[in-house]
Amino acid sequence: MLTEHFIASIGVPEKPPGTNVAKDAAIFLHEFQPLAQQRAIFKKSATPANCLAVSESHIFAAQSDKAVVHVYNRLKGNQEATVPFTERVTCIALACDDTVLVLGTAEGRIFLWETHSGRQVTTVQSHLQKVTALAVDASSNFLLSASADSTVQVWSLPGLLSFANVGAQGLSPLRTFASHRTEVTAVTVGHSVSFSNFAVSAARDRTCLLWDFHTNTVLRTYLLSSLPLCITLDAADRAVYLGCDDGSVQQLDLYRQGHSTSAVQGGEKASVPIQPAASSRWRQPDALKGAALSVSLSFDSSTLLTGHQSGSVVAWDVATGRAQTNLMQNPLPGPVTNLCFLPVTGFAYQETKRVKVTSVMKPKFGAFDSAAGTVPGNYAINVELTGSDLGAEETLWQQALTAPSFPQALLDEGLGELASWSLAPERHVSAAAPDETEDFMALDGDSNKRKEPTLEEQNAALRAQIEALRRLQTASFDRIDKINAERKALIQREHARLMRGGEAQPNGVDGNSYDESDDGD
Repeated sequence: MLTEHFIASIGVPEKPPGTNVAKDAAIFLHEFQPLAQQRAIFKKSATPANCLAVSESHIFAAQSDKAVVHVYNRLKGNQEATVPFTERVTCIALACDDTVLVLGTAEGRIFLWETHSGRQVTTVQSHLQKVTALAVDASSNFLLSASADSTVQVWSLPGLLSFANVGAQGLSPLRTFASHRTEVTAVTVGHSVSFSNFAVSAARDRTCLLWDFHTNTVLRTYLLSSLPLCITLDAADRAVYLGCDDGSVQQLDLYRQGHSTSAVQGGEKASVPIQPAASSRWRQPDALKGAALSVSLSFDSSTLLTGHQSGSVVAWDVATGRAQTNLMQNPLPGPVTNLCFLPVTGFAYQETKRVKVTSVMKPKFGAFDSAAGTVPGNYAINVELTGSDLGAEETLWQQALTAPSFPQALLDEGLGELASWSLAPERHVSAAAPDETEDFMALDGDSNKRKEPTLEEQNAALRAQIEALRRLQTASFDRIDKINAERKALIQREHARLMRGGEAQPNGVDGNSYDESDDGD
């Protein structure tokens, strides 16, 4: 049975929790379907917006106005560690198959913490103000960091984690997106792993920009009627959903009919601002729920969840744009600052990560730095290798589905097939066009069929085989006769030599007497 869960976290509680909520409960694991009920809780946390990251085995929660990250073990259901940092953490995100935790700080820096080794990498202060949001692309090659200074930095994750780029030169961003005019509140990237992926960012000037983070090219500019606070993309990258300060949800259809070109493709009218239609804005019937601080989409993108300032979690029907119902009978004891749907479980073929971090290693800044740019000798990782098909090679078709381009082996196979066509036997030229050569592959079925031999042809082939065997037999017998003649001549010469030697001996007959019957004839 397929099961889908989501995790909700709250910030600083505005009121004492009721009797229906456990004491100090701060992070809630709920089952969304098939049964809507609470499954687990984690205590002692006050998580601001964009400060929650969930892996298969752990939950990372940065604390409000503190330089501390709480680590919870999902398997054991308790708090595993409290990790301090040198600067106040304002946002976090997971990358590299959930083995690297990326942290944005209030000083405008980026921390990268390898949870499986304890290695910590710190960038220079690239942002003038605090980092407000982080986003990692599906391939974990690029990192986007949004800031209150109205810029979005694009980083190379492999470059940040490389031992060869320990200096400040290797820890600088690739490019800076500076098309916003005020604080960037949220940023996200598309699900593609190709080199034409895009990003969506929203700012306090009530604008939402769709842009290519590989080239810093603005594809679309949307003018909103409310202040956007959070953002998410559907699984097919066809629509953007923004949670606003008035509790409403703004839907942006990237392939809306009526535009000369789609939003993703850009075009001549890409710089012309677009104001979404009033029908694309979903309003909450109860305005007392407060601002929509967090938003998340289900696996099939048919249900949208929004977390509000009042502690309510509202489910929206994406097809109709209407609020269905409150998922919980009673609101949570604080503002719902983070919502996150977890991967669906229960598939017959459940895709699992090849490595799993069972226990996190606390960060050790500068412990693994190497001036030579090589992996230091004290560098070690602590992971669990998972998967029943560990070591099994993927097929070329599976590689083509997940790779940003066609695998080289698949291209070589296709080129080899094309080369084999040129080595095919030459076809007979039709009598109607004797001077023309046939440079195409025939599609008729009869021309490719092999002609069956007749009975006379089969008999002729058998007679030729028998004649070849007879010639081989005759040649073999001739060779045997020749070898026997040479053997007989050698024996006679040896016998003559022995007889001449025996003339000096009376009655001289040695033990090597020759018998005519031994010549083998």
